[in-house]
Amino acid sequence: MSNIDFEKFSQYSKPGPRYTSYPTALEFNDDFHYDDYIQYLENAKEKLSLYVHLPFCRSACYFCGCNVVFTSKEEKLSAYIEYLKKEVDLLAAHIDTSREVIQFHFGGGTPTYYKAFELDEIVTYIKSKFSNWLR
Repeated sequence: MSNIDFEKFSQYSKPGPRYTSYPTALEFNDDFHYDDYIQYLENAKEKLSLYVHLPFCRSACYFCGCNVVFTSKEEKLSAYIEYLKKEVDLLAAHIDTSREVIQFHFGGGTPTYYKAFELDEIVTYIKSKFSNWLR
């Protein structure tokens, strides 16, 4: 039986930024402008962690801290996918898309609110722009 290294646990036992915003909200201020953001995107060399926010839920769950939209109108989900593709295109124009994607995460509302073919459409589109995925 191996020993547990509690010092390692304490090293990581501290608050960190929410995974849904990077750069983190603290890095944005009145001195951080659009051109600064574009320069940041164009100069970054790190491996990529991609997060896709899917903000829809059928009803409130009251423990969630995410930005969500409560709806039963499935056409809103389809429209959101089209806007998401446009955002991916905007980012891909400024990011080195050959950088390795080491993490991919759906979050926000209830990703399972989407049908499997809609989630596949999102993933397939993103993979068409960012082709170097960790295998």
